[in-house]
Amino acid sequence: MMTYTDIEVSELESSAKGARYVLSHGGRHYEANATVVELLRTLQSHADEAEAIADYAARSGGRYSPDEVEAFVAQRLRPIVAGGGAGKSRQFLYERELLPASAIDRLSDALAVMFTPWVMAVTVTLALGADLWFMLTADNLLRVDGGVSIYGVAGLMVFMCASSMLHELGHAAACKRMGVAHGGIGFGMYLTFPVFYTDVSRVWRLPRRKRLVVNLAGVYFQCFILAGLLVWYYAGGASDDVARYLILTMNLGFVLTLNPFFRFDGYWIASDALGVPNLRARSRELIGWAWRRLRRKPEGTRPYLLGLSGGAKWLMGVYAVAVNAFMGFYFFYALPMFLWSFAQSFPAEAERLIIYLGNGMTPPFSLLRNIVMQLLFLAMIGYMIWGLSRPLWKKYAGSRGK
Repeated sequence: MMTYTDIEVSELESSAKGARYVLSHGGRHYEANATVVELLRTLQSHADEAEAIADYAARSGGRYSPDEVEAFVAQRLRPIVAGGGAGKSRQFLYERELLPASAIDRLSDALAVMFTPWVMAVTVTLALGADLWFMLTADNLLRVDGGVSIYGVAGLMVFMCASSMLHELGHAAACKRMGVAHGGIGFGMYLTFPVFYTDVSRVWRLPRRKRLVVNLAGVYFQCFILAGLLVWYYAGGASDDVARYLILTMNLGFVLTLNPFFRFDGYWIASDALGVPNLRARSRELIGWAWRRLRRKPEGTRPYLLGLSGGAKWLMGVYAVAVNAFMGFYFFYALPMFLWSFAQSFPAEAERLIIYLGNGMTPPFSLLRNIVMQLLFLAMIGYMIWGLSRPLWKKYAGSRGK
């Protein structure tokens, strides 16, 4: 039975000039303005939907007709109750839950104490201070040993997975500390990146300051690992290559995670710092509006950015330009350059491999590593193209079938 009373309404702290709200239903969350919330509350207060629509139209003072209200309810509110609300977006091309919330509840409860302010301040200060000293003083900082074995690569992969899981537990524990429930931990494919993730969608009910803590919590938890690695490095001496590799790997992970353009932690940090939900969509919306206006075409819906207050409007404008430039660089330069390099080098490497195997010789590990890594990245590019094009194909096939 369709009912609107199950939709929860919470205030959304943002940089928008008018009041914004979060509508929550069935684990999904939708942004709404005061007008939509007023309509929803009218629906919630009436037993009959038709009566509620007529009542709202009458109280609107002629702004909306009953037919207009009915059309809006059918398009935006009924799908929410039905479980397929408009505006729901899929964050990953592929996703699968690995650990349900119930499996990590006790652990996240116990770890919530790590968000005591003085513990966070001491941990971050010491870890990042020691890390900066390492970057400035370590000998042969970026030297890569070409003789890394298959066991070293396997060990590095295990370390990265364990570190990533602790990262996700950090997000879950921060949710508990901030007073909201978390979902499970899963694995997904985002563009060409395999990632772990934690369902923290309920944080939209929190103030921006608390949302920022949840977003930073994964990197914060990894600071404990970083601190341990730095102690190991300095205790073992500057010649300890293993510790150096792992420290550099963690720092590279931080750079990628805190990138504000991909939908990793840095993106959500930027979203909450700017006070703009759906940051990527709003940046595309602004660029599209500006392009239409430049060509003197119909401008369409007014961009969200123009409804922001104060300096957030200008910061959002800078971000919109930067993110679209970065994504253009990634899709139209970085990926094509990889494919060009692959086409140039892979045939020769494959031929070398065939020669080694044909002569009964064991091929060098470096050759196998290069071939396997290139093929894996090529497969991820192929999966990304398939995942991004699938909705377009379904839409095209659906239009052909009508």
